[in-house]
Amino acid sequence: MILTEEEKKQILSKYDGNTSNELLTYLKRNFPVSEIKFDWMNKPIKQMMVDDKIYNIEYKKKYLVGKISSLIQDEWVHLENDVLRRTIKKFIDGNSL
Repeated sequence: MILTEEEKKQILSKYDGNTSNELLTYLKRNFPVSEIKFDWMNKPIKQMMVDDKIYNIEYKKKYLVGKISSLIQDEWVHLENDVLRRTIKKFIDGNSL
């Protein structure tokens, strides 16, 4: 399924307001996302490295949110838990589109 730019903006707009830009930058730097694309594939496979393991973003979103939040919650104690989790979800959704 190929999304238009308007559809991508609409999906990410649900995260407006209650997220942290600092944390989003931190996530981009510390949790790399790679993409695997072959000629026969309609949609590339996107993977994220968390704790030295690679996870498929599309099928493991809920697990990744919990895993990343447990890894970084000690460093980001000044953020509320819901802001932390929403920012992680925004990061994952932004990479999976």
